[in-house]
Formats: sequence, C-alpha cells, structure tokens
Amino acid sequence: MRRECGLNNVTCKVLGLTWGVWDEQIFTVCPNIILGADVLYETSAFDYLFATVAFLLQNSPSSVFITTYHNRSGHHLIEFLMVKWGLKCMKLLDGFSFMPADKASGLSGNTQLVDIILDNNKLS
Repeated sequence: MRRECGLNNVTCKVLGLTWGVWDEQIFTVCPNIILGADVLYETSAFDYLFATVAFLLQNSPSSVFITTYHNRSGHHLIEFLMVKWGLKCMKLLDGFSFMPADKASGLSGNTQLVDIILDNNKLS
C-alpha cells in the first residue's frame, strides 16, 4: 500500500492493525479510509474485526471502511455483527462485474466490494 501511494504521489499513513488488539496505536489513529484486504475469511475473528472498525469509525465519523466480502456459506453473520456494532453496509460493486470471467466462474457464493460506515440511526 505504501508503494502504491508513492507511485501515485499520494501522501498517506499506512498502518497494519490486528483486529481486537487495543494497543496505543489504535487510540491515536483517526483514519480517513480503513482498507480491509482479505480480512473476512476467518469467522471466529469477525467480531474482533467489527469491534475494531466501529471504534475507529467512532473516533473519525467521516471515515469509511472499504473491503471485499465473499459470502461462501450463505449465512448472515456479517449482517448480525454490523447491527451489533452500529454499522451499516452499502454494496459498491458486485465482484462479478470487476473480476475476470475465468476467475469468477470458479467461485461459489458471491463477492462484493462494500463500504461500511457508522449507522447514525443506531448510535445513542
């Protein structure tokens, strides 16, 4: 990510986070964008992921979490956890619209590029 920012002459701060780890770094960051690359695969970590994302978004309410999600099993754990942590999701792109046909044809389920933000209606 740092390399890509440099190639595009964009100034950005890139931090690697471990979901659910509350170290000093997480309390000082106020991100504009949280980019999750290949983060929604281990269901046991989903709660930590959304807890961390919710915390970061609350500290920087105008920021967004952008990630891809491949629903392999059809279960709705993601939707439940977004409600639990006061988040809402908007699909940006269906994965099949941007993946090469030979790669998309080998996938089961669906893949989506999504934007996750705070659900202001759920915050107290």
